[in-house]
Amino acid sequence: MLDSGLLDEHEGRGQEQTGGDEYVPTPEEKITLKLVEKLFKKSKKWRSNYDKNWLTDYKFFRGQQWESQRPSYRHSEVINKVFQSIQSSVPMLTDSRPKFEFLPQDPSDIQFAEIMNQVAENDWQRNNWSMKLTECVYDAHFYSVGYASMTYDPKAKKGMGDIVFKSEDPFYCFPDPNSKDVNEGSNYFMIAEPVDLDVIKRDYPDLGKYVTADLEDLTGGEKTDLESFYKLKLPNDQTNVMRESAGRADAYFDKKCLKKTVYIHSDEVDEKEILAEDGTATYEQHLKYPNGRKIVAAGGVVIEDGPNKYDDGKFPCARVVNYILPREFFGVNDIEQVKGPQKIFNKLVSFAMDVLTLMGNPVWIVDNDSDVDTDNLINKPGLVIEKNKGSEVRREEGVQLQPYVLQLIGTMAQEYNDASGRTDVSQGITPGQVTAASAIASLQEAAQTRIRLKSRNLDAFLQNLGQMWMSRTLQYRDVPTIIRVTGNQDAARYFQFHIAKVTSLNPTTGQLEPVMDDRGNPLRKAVVRHADPTTGQFGDAQEMMIKGELDVQVSTGSTLPFMKAQKAQDVKDLFTMGLVDQEEVLKTLDWPNYQGLMARMQKKMEQDAMAQAQAAQAEAQVKAGGSQMPLQGPPGPV
Repeated sequence: MLDSGLLDEHEGRGQEQTGGDEYVPTPEEKITLKLVEKLFKKSKKWRSNYDKNWLTDYKFFRGQQWESQRPSYRHSEVINKVFQSIQSSVPMLTDSRPKFEFLPQDPSDIQFAEIMNQVAENDWQRNNWSMKLTECVYDAHFYSVGYASMTYDPKAKKGMGDIVFKSEDPFYCFPDPNSKDVNEGSNYFMIAEPVDLDVIKRDYPDLGKYVTADLEDLTGGEKTDLESFYKLKLPNDQTNVMRESAGRADAYFDKKCLKKTVYIHSDEVDEKEILAEDGTATYEQHLKYPNGRKIVAAGGVVIEDGPNKYDDGKFPCARVVNYILPREFFGVNDIEQVKGPQKIFNKLVSFAMDVLTLMGNPVWIVDNDSDVDTDNLINKPGLVIEKNKGSEVRREEGVQLQPYVLQLIGTMAQEYNDASGRTDVSQGITPGQVTAASAIASLQEAAQTRIRLKSRNLDAFLQNLGQMWMSRTLQYRDVPTIIRVTGNQDAARYFQFHIAKVTSLNPTTGQLEPVMDDRGNPLRKAVVRHADPTTGQFGDAQEMMIKGELDVQVSTGSTLPFMKAQKAQDVKDLFTMGLVDQEEVLKTLDWPNYQGLMARMQKKMEQDAMAQAQAAQAEAQVKAGGSQMPLQGPPGPV
């Protein structure tokens, strides 16, 4: 392991070690700082083989597609087809919000899995995680990969704590060069991001005051150009370039430091002394960090060093890849394959505009002795030119734009569409040779093979995040939280939910201790209190033992736009055959507030049934010689 040289014990920091207002690292902390710096340089050097074009690709998407500045009289037009293609594929992937669906491994956990589905739905809507997911999808299109973290913040929700889903900037993520995914073949994962010194001091009040401004090793290079263009990205090693190129750079660097957060698997061991009844001692070795280790360093200070606090033992990050490269961490973005056609397309359009502009104002031929002021030759309609007799003033005829130029522009547009995977059908254009609805639907499905590939990659990404969310919920959600099942007041249902450990009384100590399963993990139970829809009061607690783990199922492919019409027709046919009910139809169609609609339908059905029962009872009374009151309406006028 990389941290095998670390000492087993970390001494406490006293006043004599800090030197008052000066930070003096302990020998163990010096080893830790060297380890962090070693990992950072290793990952940065390896990632440079893949990130060297990231900034260019991002600027390409934003429309800066000419590599050199052209003369002012020449056109430098950009018809940004890269923007068009990315902005058509990302909405397809996020059009209908993907969601976590949990399936039980143990048959007794079916009810618990349904509760988890509702809690996950509530978290996603309440925290607006769809926006974070969209950011990750965009990153994957720009840089070939996007990152997201699923962590737990004990300070969120006014100290109650909450699960945090965050999209991480690919520029600040540094994976292990040996990894195939964040948690596959990876010994560590690092996030190095610029952070305000005030934030460091607030989050780490004990050691944050020793942190100094430190961004030298993340600055310089061409990425500094973005400070005046779109956004600031700081990757490499030349601070002076930034300080000299921007007037506000000094102020920026003086208030920020590079915070490096490392999650790493550790093989450090501790020895535990075990005394037998006869007084003999034996020693048992066990891993010091069985779930991994977390190190946070900033400005030459180790501000956090301890175990990975998550029970699943995973690095709390996941990666979504745009197009995969087999057995490689980074993939292929949407931009690198279409740069050539996009550049040629821009040049053809610009050169055609040059011809139209120059030849629309052709050259004048004027003799020196014509006595004509050439400044007045402005091509004004009806312009009268007076000249000396015997001299000549004429205007040369402009060169016509060759017809093959427009054909070539159309050809390059098609070449771009072929490279990007866009077709007329995928853009909603009906093919002229095909008119049948079923045939058009088949063409649309065939035209979206790339989107379906991306959709499967997104499914894998969300499945990893769903497993992390479930782990955080089981580990930290021990405070009763009110969950709202639906977003409509007419059909709103509430319940309280939290996770509790199963405990038993230890007869020796007289204290409650957690009950462990066969694998040494604490047994847990879900505690649910459903609210009465009429009074709003929560009922008795319903406890559900969690006997197994839950499988995570994520589906985004079925929500793609080209599948919606076919799905709608299929579910209608199934409803006609009596194979599905009304609720399943509305759910499949993603009808807005279908729960509220079902509640109103149920209420109307109950009212109709009650009215029919009353009518039947009144009719029976009439037949039996009972009440002679008319069954319907008031008596007519006499």
